[in-house]
Amino acid sequence: MNERAARVRTVLLTAVAGAGLLLTSCGDSGTTAESTTTTTSAPMPAEFSGYVRSPALDVSSVTLPAVDGTPVSMVADPGDLRLVYFGYTFCPDVCPATMSFVKATMENLPEEDRERVEVDMVTVDPRRDTPEKLQEYVTNFVPSGTAIRTEDRTLLYGSADAFGADFKASINAEGVREISHTADLYVVDDTGTVILTWPFGTAQADIERDLVRLLAGERPDTEPAADPPAGGGEEDR
Repeated sequence: MNERAARVRTVLLTAVAGAGLLLTSCGDSGTTAESTTTTTSAPMPAEFSGYVRSPALDVSSVTLPAVDGTPVSMVADPGDLRLVYFGYTFCPDVCPATMSFVKATMENLPEEDRERVEVDMVTVDPRRDTPEKLQEYVTNFVPSGTAIRTEDRTLLYGSADAFGADFKASINAEGVREISHTADLYVVDDTGTVILTWPFGTAQADIERDLVRLLAGERPDTEPAADPPAGGGEEDR
């Protein structure tokens, strides 16, 4: 099997794994999450490190409130991109690791490119993530980032579903609230299309390289993949 075929096979297996739902467990007790989407070989220079679904996900109808109540459309401004992440501030490992990669990537971009990228973090734990706490968390990583929070369960779950994301809350044996959530980082263009998804475990240098190419107008080839993962059930998530 050549490297290209191996790469495509990895994407297919990634999309199908766990019946299409990949969750990482984040617990306040210090649970360590491991990525199930890493590969053993570096991608060819012509390939992107992330993956794209076919058909690509359309999130143009998704609008969520920032912590100050301002409606935020997931559609990027003309010629720009949005980086969208579903996480929460009490996450001990996965979320800060991902946001630190976003921080480094944004800081390394030339100013003119940095101004073309909007960073949005949507909390999946509005019960504990107060507007003030979430705003401080997001802007500590990306000063220009947007903290997004809604207590509308239908809106939050529906928005996550549109991205192929999911999350679920539970109480562990020590009585600590834990949230398992999809830890992917999504890139959305000015049509509201998710043009690339980076699974947790993607190296920061690879994220930066991909983003520079996307800003230059390059787009990844669309590979066949499984249907977008469905949302969760009716549990208290």
